[in-house]
Amino acid sequence: MTHSDPRERQRLALSVQRGEHAKPRWEWRPVAVDRSVWRTLVRARELAADAEASDLYLERLEELEIELLLLESLGRSKQVRPMAARLFGTGGERLFAESEHTVLDAAHEILTHTPVGEEAKTIPAASSDGVNLHDLMLAYAKHVGLHIAVRIDADLIANAAVGERTVFIADRWFGAHEAQRLATHEVYGHLVSAFNGRAQALGIFAVGTAGSYGDQEGVAIYLEELAGLLDSSRQRTLAGRLLATHAMHAGVSFGDAARTLVSEHDFSAARAVTLCERAFRAGGVARDAVYLTSWLRVRRAVDRGETNLGELQLGKVSLGALPELRRLARDGRVTQPVYLSNLARSFGRTGPGTRSATFPPSLATSLTRLDAT
Repeated sequence: MTHSDPRERQRLALSVQRGEHAKPRWEWRPVAVDRSVWRTLVRARELAADAEASDLYLERLEELEIELLLLESLGRSKQVRPMAARLFGTGGERLFAESEHTVLDAAHEILTHTPVGEEAKTIPAASSDGVNLHDLMLAYAKHVGLHIAVRIDADLIANAAVGERTVFIADRWFGAHEAQRLATHEVYGHLVSAFNGRAQALGIFAVGTAGSYGDQEGVAIYLEELAGLLDSSRQRTLAGRLLATHAMHAGVSFGDAARTLVSEHDFSAARAVTLCERAFRAGGVARDAVYLTSWLRVRRAVDRGETNLGELQLGKVSLGALPELRRLARDGRVTQPVYLSNLARSFGRTGPGTRSATFPPSLATSLTRLDAT
């Protein structure tokens, strides 16, 4: 049984709701990595040592080795969790180097001061007429000049995800606010960076520098904020994911972690199960710590003028890669981004969120007036 089985989710939610010990029945198997891949990795390190931007390549290859080891350990929590902590963090790290506050502190702050609320699900993934998320994704992509495909995936656990040139959407209904947020995140965020990365001469910006997984999530969430779409529900989700991840790394059981989200932070039992599911899957891969961490770090870096969204979307880059990226840019080895959303050109803040003057006023107009997207 996989963790996407709706019957298992329902069983776990009922157990949490009743105060019983909720123990998942998932089955995970390690993924065998062909030996040739390891030989290729050794050869890649040899080549990277003498390559331009060698540090960027070597750091990414070290990260890739951990990711491959993680695949070979899926389901084995004692092996998975230390590697996941190294790649994605636990939530117990300092939010900023000079601060004593941790990311966990930030999560608690959000849950303490952010109201509970969910919008009605009125937007289908796809439909033959009317507003739908499939067409919205295409409209956003067309506005930026991206040629993409959109696929509906009935087995997708997340609401949406991206491949190299494809957006995958779960086969479910979405809130109107949520649909705009997903299009902003996936298209203006991930796909813009991916397309720009493939336009660079150096392949590292298409593959992604070390740490780019997390920081590009931070970029995409910051774009949500610039669009005025980072509502209380979304912020609570990011904080809840962080709490579930931290609990898992602290040795708390799935059931206890879920019950804490319900009893102390006002999540529904079903929502708590979904949040914990992401943290405990495959023995504790728990990539979700990076979302809150990277959003807050990217947000501060841009607000302080230490970087900008154009620079962060030159490709799949991390904050840590920026000094080397700038050196390469001075040498003419990195070019300006080919694609850039209108949100990335507007840095003005107007309160808790920022709304670009050209952001679509409604879902309907975003599908018919692309200049407003």
